[in-house]
Amino acid sequence: MISGLNPPQLDTVPLQNLYDFLKPVIVPSTSPEAKFTNWAKTFVCKPLAVFEPTDEFQCEVILAIARREGKVVRAVGVGHSPSDLACTNEFMLRTRHLNRVLSVDFEKRRVVAQGGITLNDLHARLDEHGLAMINVGSISDQTLAGIVTTATHGTGIHYGVMSTHVLSLTLLLADGSRVNCSRYERPDLFIASICGLGSTGLILNIELEVEPAFRLREETYSRPFEDIVSKIDAVARSAEHARLYWFPAADSVRVSLLNRTHEEKTSNGSWVWDSMIGHHVLQMMLFIGRYFGIFNLWATHLAAWLVSADSIGVDDGYTKFNLDCRYLQYTTEWAIPYENTEACLRELHHYFREENADPEGARTHFPIEVRFSAPDDIWLSPSNGCQTCWIGIVQYKPYGFSVPYRKLFDGFEKILARHQGRPHWAKAHPLLPEDLRKLYPDFDKFIQVLEQVDPSGVFRSEYIQRHFMGKLVDRRAFKARRT
Repeated sequence: MISGLNPPQLDTVPLQNLYDFLKPVIVPSTSPEAKFTNWAKTFVCKPLAVFEPTDEFQCEVILAIARREGKVVRAVGVGHSPSDLACTNEFMLRTRHLNRVLSVDFEKRRVVAQGGITLNDLHARLDEHGLAMINVGSISDQTLAGIVTTATHGTGIHYGVMSTHVLSLTLLLADGSRVNCSRYERPDLFIASICGLGSTGLILNIELEVEPAFRLREETYSRPFEDIVSKIDAVARSAEHARLYWFPAADSVRVSLLNRTHEEKTSNGSWVWDSMIGHHVLQMMLFIGRYFGIFNLWATHLAAWLVSADSIGVDDGYTKFNLDCRYLQYTTEWAIPYENTEACLRELHHYFREENADPEGARTHFPIEVRFSAPDDIWLSPSNGCQTCWIGIVQYKPYGFSVPYRKLFDGFEKILARHQGRPHWAKAHPLLPEDLRKLYPDFDKFIQVLEQVDPSGVFRSEYIQRHFMGKLVDRRAFKARRT
């Protein structure tokens, strides 16, 4: 029996005994679950071993084996990241069973939950206590640890990325020690971990600030691009949570304005958008667009028309924050200083018009999502030190088939980079340490923390080695084969 042994003692136990202890939580190599594919099916890997622990001690044993064998451990939630962030050829630790709410305090407006809980499950548990997350992104399929460690964001010019709502963390470090950290206890480790891509340690528990449950009143309207971009600051400040959906080929923007309310729930959904026309017909047009580019432009015009009507609706906050991702997709998103928003959008507008006018040009899909966030002091947060505009672009994979996207994304990224852009950490990007040092003044502080808490590199996955350490790890090493 090895239960209850501390990390130093685990290092003396024969390896086979450790593996035997973990046998119930090791995914058989013959199981489909032994292979990892991200949600968009754009990256895939076959780890040396996949573990699905059900408690913290099993996690300690996994780390003990990794230390002894010199292996990397990559913690993974649901794999929603559209990059190879979650991929590894070594040990994968899936957190799907580390998914409980541990405590809820209505008076103090905080919750403590395990890192593997999905936001959908957290919403449901908070709602039972009359509470809700302060801000939410466009989806709630990710795990809580996943959105924290990538500084995932919602929208709202006065609302920070979701990591800013974290009060404290419980981490399992590479040496097997269990530590608590916050802005008052081991603050450097805390700041490094709330946007550290899982490289500082395994996030076990998260204490999160929440607020009383609320509804959101959503007002939507569509206007020509020029009408919106010429008054972008007024639009961004016209609601607690403002976001834009830009349809480049149709030259129109759908504006969504969200404010807290006590009104009764009412629907502002579009039947044609949610029906066969809005889903299946569009997907068929995008599929044909793989061969005849004009269909992509027609699909954009149809989509813009389907959501063009002004509307007002009220629903629970997390429901209104979320949206339907529609189809599998390639995507990238960058954050720019807020004061560069209009200039950047205009340059993108010119770029997309040129591409759409060129018979051989890249064809944009829809919509381009534009959101906002407040400045923060998190070392690697894309909103570090500046009010931020986030601009995200997608190219759909109709019926799961690949489409051309690299040329379009390359042009997009070059424009965002010219406007001091920082990429969203959960999404693929080309930046290496020399680039990141220019964008993040505290990058070297972050690296120093990594060297202190994980000198042997237990948590340095291939992604971390490439982007943080400058190792020669091919960006396409885990790229899924084209279909």
